[in-house]
Amino acid sequence: MIQNDLNIPTEVHETPGHPVVVAKTSEDNVSDPHAPRILFYGHYDVQPSTPDDKWDTPPFEPTVRDGNIYARGACDDKGQVSCILEAIRAIQQNHPDKKLPCHITLLLEGEEEIGSPSLPKFIKDHTDLLGSDVCVVCDTSMWNADTPAITYGLRGLLYFDIQLHGPSRDLHSGVYGGTLANPCNILTRVLGNLFDDKNRINIPGFYDEVDPLTDAEKSMWDKLDFDEHEFLGQVDAKPYGEHRYTTLERRWARPSCDVNGIYGGYMDKGAKTVIPTFAGAKVSFRIPASMNPVRTAKLFTDWLNDQDVADLEWKLENHGVAYPTITPLDSPYMTVAQTAIEKAAGKKPALIRDGATIPIVADIKQTLGIDSLLIGFGLESDAIHSPNEHFAISRHLLGIKTIATFLKNTSQMNK
Repeated sequence: MIQNDLNIPTEVHETPGHPVVVAKTSEDNVSDPHAPRILFYGHYDVQPSTPDDKWDTPPFEPTVRDGNIYARGACDDKGQVSCILEAIRAIQQNHPDKKLPCHITLLLEGEEEIGSPSLPKFIKDHTDLLGSDVCVVCDTSMWNADTPAITYGLRGLLYFDIQLHGPSRDLHSGVYGGTLANPCNILTRVLGNLFDDKNRINIPGFYDEVDPLTDAEKSMWDKLDFDEHEFLGQVDAKPYGEHRYTTLERRWARPSCDVNGIYGGYMDKGAKTVIPTFAGAKVSFRIPASMNPVRTAKLFTDWLNDQDVADLEWKLENHGVAYPTITPLDSPYMTVAQTAIEKAAGKKPALIRDGATIPIVADIKQTLGIDSLLIGFGLESDAIHSPNEHFAISRHLLGIKTIATFLKNTSQMNK
């Protein structure tokens, strides 16, 4: 047991990878033994700091300037975790007995940046320790600098390495060109067949599980001040994708497929006229909440095996799947969170989905049976994963105030 100034029992649990830290209030910490139980999730690991010469100040020596704290992990995720800790501290300091309004479990892992390989099993093995009524994740972003957000949906992910193998070695294209199937030629043709002329994914049955966007959600998203041309103009691109859907709809509610890389044959500088022995590609799918990634993976592999690849042979490697998640908008905890944010920020939060994936959120839902509220205070401009990552002190204070208000309001739910 680790002692800390919050007086919350804390343990470090070893895993095959990095340790998991769990802090859990005792009965003596909480005003009402019947109060709701809140699980907070965060992570203490960070991305590498390289290239270090691009940092204005040392990445692991936090520096405050211009109203921001600069350091690796300042926003992702140490700064946001500290919002939770400081909210707990603030509540204790304002309670005569230093008691909290809700039961709190804080779950911190050290492998989020590499896909949380040890955490799913840890959760399965410690359901009694982690059992709660709702999970709150502070590892996401606000809608913009003035508008907090609650992220209620995440897309799932599946990722493949696919290879087509042909001749036993690289061959001279002058001797063998035109006489046998070239793996690069065939693979690029197959990849081209993945999409139709409306930019829809060309796999039979692929869209059968995709739920249509409700009128209520569509109306809610239409009211967001989102400019697709501004969003894509930041990366010198223009809107493009599945026909008849907006950019937000494609990001949040529609599946996508991307060829993340193509490799094979001669790829160095200069010329080398070969027919390669094999060609490969990395292919990923992002799928909305209604889709089953295991079913989707099977549809893709079946489709590949049905393609005409002459006498070439597939070597397919599935790097795993991550399930999508969605929290019902009519969840009572969603209502409490909206009220808390509006009180803390003076403005209603945007209710948004995210096109990305946080795999552990699905594991929490499947194993513990609870929904997650993703309430973050970062911004896309905070340079997470990049040199000069930072977190505004004003948003850190907003996070503290929001979490404290959420805990207080949640404690009143059943009264």
